[in-house]
Amino acid sequence: MKTQMYEQLGKLLEKYGPQELGKLCQKFVAIGFRMAGYGHVVERGVQGVDVDAAEEGGPKYAIEVKTTTKGSVTVERKDIEGLEMRKRDGYEAVLAVLRVTRFSDWIFVRADKVKLGSVFVDSLRPYRLCELEERIRPFIESASNEHFDGTMCEGQKYLDEILRQKGIGQQVS
Repeated sequence: MKTQMYEQLGKLLEKYGPQELGKLCQKFVAIGFRMAGYGHVVERGVQGVDVDAAEEGGPKYAIEVKTTTKGSVTVERKDIEGLEMRKRDGYEAVLAVLRVTRFSDWIFVRADKVKLGSVFVDSLRPYRLCELEERIRPFIESASNEHFDGTMCEGQKYLDEILRQKGIGQQVS
């Protein structure tokens, strides 16, 4: 990730804390998929798989988003079960991970290769979906840059409005 994005995420982390940063990043991922041309995008604020993204006649992804400032993320049974349910509908199960450290970047991996529990981010590298990463990363970064000021002021409320404006389905409970 570029230095600007790293610094912006650091400010969001400082203001909102790690759990809220994860939710904000989840919304940046959804916006990134829409910006990349995916016609069907759903972001779930609380329950279920975090983001669904599908192209007409193309791939369909069910994405669980994880962010961390440490070397590992926690993959819970509910994460895997939610992804398994989406696989039944033809979605590829994906884990999107961002370690918020200098010189790190989003990695997208096949979720069926991930074990439950604490997982070292670096151990996910062999399972990367490189084409998807290359396509989506610039758009996530653009979404973060474009909506940073509004997010700093209003957090999720601001991003929920952007999701609505972009026609991204939202499910909150």
